[in-house]
Amino acid sequence: MTQFTRVRVNPRRRHARHALASLERLHAIIARSVESGRAGTQRPLWRLDKARGGATLQLYIVSETTPDPTVLRTELDAGAEDIASCAYEPFLNRLNIGQEWAFRLKANPTKSLKNPDGMGRGARVGIWNAEEQLEWLDRRTCEYGFHLTINRLEVPEVAVREAGKVEFLRKGSIVTLSSAVYDGILAIDDPELVRGALLNGIGRAKGYGFGLLTLATLQSVQHSRPQGEDS
Repeated sequence: MTQFTRVRVNPRRRHARHALASLERLHAIIARSVESGRAGTQRPLWRLDKARGGATLQLYIVSETTPDPTVLRTELDAGAEDIASCAYEPFLNRLNIGQEWAFRLKANPTKSLKNPDGMGRGARVGIWNAEEQLEWLDRRTCEYGFHLTINRLEVPEVAVREAGKVEFLRKGSIVTLSSAVYDGILAIDDPELVRGALLNGIGRAKGYGFGLLTLATLQSVQHSRPQGEDS
């Protein structure tokens, strides 16, 4: 059964600081925490959010099985009280057509350049312009079973809250990824497709903290708990 896990991470603690210094290292820690329970092909999704006040970080993980708390405690200096997991299916089963939810998505928006010889696609590059990043998300909403709601100014209720580039070392080479954190409101058109997006992510670089879509009630102003806690 799919699990939704929240881990409070204090970046001032030694092991946590070491893990957070490298996306490749954090990716490996999360993969190791779930590898013993993986039975299928679903890879874990994860995202690191700044908590209110900025003193701690919130690590969210969606995985086939509950992450090994021993790995999380050892590698992230997380106490037992910092780790909370719950079954995700009860929340997923509540999703219905027409519902509106606040959402957050950290994505790696990219595009393919035109091939100079006109044959096939050219190189894939990151999207850095905020307007193009919003267009990137808007083009994909139908594929994932939802649309962005429109406000009284007749513009989609979504904003790029954080944007920039993420760099890390992988196998001796520097990897650079475009990053955009979207906050907004969506309406569900196809619950099954939305469930697929929540379980499998949106976009590329999912192993490195991108692609995890999370939902919250419209009354919520912070993504501070696993969605299934109130189910």
